[in-house]
Amino acid sequence: MTLPETFIRAFERRAGLYKRPGDDCFRLFNALGDGIDGLTIDSYGDYLLVQFYFDHLFNRAAELLSAIEHALARLPGRPRGLLIKDRRKIDDGDGYTARRSSEIVWGDVPPAGYCVFHNGVKVVVDLVHGQHTGLFLDMREIRRALEPYYPAVERMLNLFSYTAVFSVHALVGGVRSAVNVDLSAPVLERARENYRVNGLDCDDRDFIRGDSFDWLRRFNRKSRRFDLVIFDPPTFSRNKQRSFSVKADYRAALDAIGICAPGGLALATVNADSVSEEEYRSFRPPGWQLLYYANESEDYVYKIKPYLKAGLWRIPS
Repeated sequence: MTLPETFIRAFERRAGLYKRPGDDCFRLFNALGDGIDGLTIDSYGDYLLVQFYFDHLFNRAAELLSAIEHALARLPGRPRGLLIKDRRKIDDGDGYTARRSSEIVWGDVPPAGYCVFHNGVKVVVDLVHGQHTGLFLDMREIRRALEPYYPAVERMLNLFSYTAVFSVHALVGGVRSAVNVDLSAPVLERARENYRVNGLDCDDRDFIRGDSFDWLRRFNRKSRRFDLVIFDPPTFSRNKQRSFSVKADYRAALDAIGICAPGGLALATVNADSVSEEEYRSFRPPGWQLLYYANESEDYVYKIKPYLKAGLWRIPS
């Protein structure tokens, strides 16, 4: 199969995603699952973002972009712009970190405050600056599965909230209040922007800058309770207070969440190939009931096995 045919096959496989109301962003090409390990293409409304993860692919960028250009004729309409992001690893002297540059290949530069539609809500994305855009597209189907549960939720806690897309989706869907906790002030400001573009009230008390585990303990000390907790942590993290590893610390985190939401719900996720579905399920505290289990969205075609494990759990009272 030629390079253009590889991209054409992937694009045609996702033709139905262009017809979904309330969604105009998704993955068009998913690395090894579509035939080229280390290369992804995401559609964000009117723009395409191509990401290179390996040196040998970055060195073939001209060839690959030419093949992608040829395949664009199979899309319903031509994008307004195409960007590339260098996601290769470089040694910065303090371990390995990812490059964070994006360059426009052709077309218009996305405007500041550019919005896409995801699960029926607006999300502000930045396709130019930073390693991530502000929206994890692989969660689309998991968020949709939560919708029937929202009307019964009075209070929601969103740990490691990032730009608060889970909270925005929940509030639009009927949840009465949400508290967002994240270490990063800039991403919490982006969370506020997502509230604003969706016409949601933006109370500063709903955005807490701090360590999620520290605040989980504070809520428990104050007997503050929630009906739904979103727990979508990084696989590994370290800050001045502590480090967190899924393998070592996940179960203890679920125990603390159980105290904070007795009789409620918890969406708990793991984003790691190294954790199997069986191991993920083994983290469950006694009495927790699995209401549904899911992996990454269908456009994240995988070659061998899914990396994302997500379950909605009913916590005993």
